Amino acid sequence: MLDAFFHPQSVAVIGASRDPEKLGYAVLANLKEGGYPGRLY
Repeated sequence: MLDAFFHPQSVAVIGASRDPEKLGYAVLANLKEGGYPGRLY
């Protein structure tokens, strides 16, 4: 039941930013650099 929560097929980052000084940039960058296998929105 919790498998979808702990192993999602995709993640939407609300507040993602292209500005490296913003938190939304860091969240998205960490997902990419960490090798997240799903789709990122």
